Amino acid sequence: MTLRNPPAIPADTDPETWRIQMAAMAARTPDDRLAEWAALNRALEVMEWESMVRRHPEYSERQVFLAVMRARYGPKLAVEAWPDILTELP
Repeated sequence: MTLRNPPAIPADTDPETWRIQMAAMAARTPDDRLAEWAALNRALEVMEWESMVRRHPEYSERQVFLAVMRARYGPKLAVEAWPDILTELP
């Protein structure tokens, strides 16, 4: 029999550690949680940008932006939002 939902406690975490982590999370304010979420999202955006620059050092800043948008949203949506992708990127 296979489980439909994974157990609440990750397999690599002992129950006491999980309890402490969840208590710490519950003690945080919504503002703290949102601030951390925003910081993590910003860090991801920076990593995404830097990764594209490393892969394509020849790209202008505009080309890096367009390439990131194409990677993030997919080619169809990116072309609808930024039609110059078709002429700016290889």
